[in-house]
Amino acid sequence: MEKMKKTFRILSLLSAVFSAFLFVAIGYFDSIIPDSFYVSGAGKLRLNSVKYVEVRASGAESPAMLERDTQSELMLLGIFPIKTVTASRTEPVQLLAGGTPFGIKLEANGAVAVDFFEIDGRCPARECGLTEGDIIISAGGKEIHSNQSFADSIMKSGGEPIELIIDRNGEKMNLRLTAILDDGTYRAGVEIRDSSAGIGTITFYEPMTKMFAGLGHPVCDSTTGEIFPCGKGLVAPVEITGIRKSENGDPGELQGIFTNSKPIGSIVKNCEEGVYGMLTEIPTDRKSYPLGFKQDISLGAATVISTLGDETQEYSIEIEDINLTDSGTRNMVIRVTDERLLSEAGGIVQGMSGSPIIQDGKIIGAVTHVFVKDTTGGYAIFSEKMYDELLSCRMKECAYSQLSDAA
Repeated sequence: MEKMKKTFRILSLLSAVFSAFLFVAIGYFDSIIPDSFYVSGAGKLRLNSVKYVEVRASGAESPAMLERDTQSELMLLGIFPIKTVTASRTEPVQLLAGGTPFGIKLEANGAVAVDFFEIDGRCPARECGLTEGDIIISAGGKEIHSNQSFADSIMKSGGEPIELIIDRNGEKMNLRLTAILDDGTYRAGVEIRDSSAGIGTITFYEPMTKMFAGLGHPVCDSTTGEIFPCGKGLVAPVEITGIRKSENGDPGELQGIFTNSKPIGSIVKNCEEGVYGMLTEIPTDRKSYPLGFKQDISLGAATVISTLGDETQEYSIEIEDINLTDSGTRNMVIRVTDERLLSEAGGIVQGMSGSPIIQDGKIIGAVTHVFVKDTTGGYAIFSEKMYDELLSCRMKECAYSQLSDAA
């Protein structure tokens, strides 16, 4: 009898431990797996990077169900339910791989306040309520298009109060600024920036529309670190002239020059997920790949396409980690394994941002960041996020075109 009681206690303890483990495991998988996914055409939802989780369709799949969103049950070990997720069906998407460098020229719709300084212990710009990141649209009734136009308006004020119209996070505001005379010049105590330029890499082209996605992260102001507002942007051709190799603690960079004053396209959006725009012509020699979704990605071997000199080449990498739920741009951790890239560049260098990542014959992402302490590794963004942004830009361009035609 005592032996049976002891056995029962052991079994009860094991059951409690198993129940606790199961509760923790289900909670863990619930937290790392999103509630919705895209599925291409008649494809089925699979989670390539998540072990021990089985996807089970809710009910029988009819031909009609393949044309709309469907629900799937996620099962731990094929037995224990985790949660129900939605698979949104989309038409298969074919994209041309990038990997080519491009020049970025951005102009703000006005002038951006990036820093402040004092004049005789005072800062008129701060006193009137101006803050970093504010876009000055007009000053003293005059539209502001550049640093010089702002300086001219301040000088013409003669020290009298003038009205500023600013854009702060999309909201228009009115401020009243009184400049201070300093060594014969009226000053506001604010450093402003009207443009930004740099070099990045195109991730993919949409052949039918001539639109492109690149960089995989925003162009930010060098002083504030904030996303530089894109009022008007141009794409310029560039030539890579050299590479400053990365070393641990010192990320290198692609060195290049703008080769032609004539732009080859326009930039319509600079956002968290990269730079987007339209080209006058797209390359005809680029290889076409289907768009890969986040659940298609597996840990292990992949390749990255980039241009370090005269030629665009494909290099081997490893995908070391995948974060399906990351709402930002650091969705994957990658590691360079190709000896050519390690020898030529020391791993990932600045300017490679946007280089497309290929796995199982699909465009699955783009390089975004290099690890400063270990430049053989870095972060990457899911390509489906970049394609979502490209679609929103396309809709914006179509709406603008329709309004222009109506006018």
